[in-house]
Amino acid sequence: SLNLSVIPSQGTYFLTVDLSPYGKIDDQKFCKHLVSHARVAAIPVSAFYEENPVNHIVRFCFAKIDSTLDIALERLQNIELILDEVRQS
Repeated sequence: SLNLSVIPSQGTYFLTVDLSPYGKIDDQKFCKHLVSHARVAAIPVSAFYEENPVNHIVRFCFAKIDSTLDIALERLQNIELILDEVRQS
């Protein structure tokens, strides 16, 4: 378990995560850091807003084969460190 704050949803290929319980973390900074440090991609929800963006929610697509998801989960095992690094940046 990664202990992330998952927002319940239905009928989707995305796992939506609320970053606000982990402090003030910008979704775009988090996603960029995640790709460069963990090699896992997430989508910042703020990218879908023209005005007044929600900038603390990200989406992970799970429409992947199981082995790809297993690798992503392994790479996310240090998510607390990644969150700390983004908070400090």
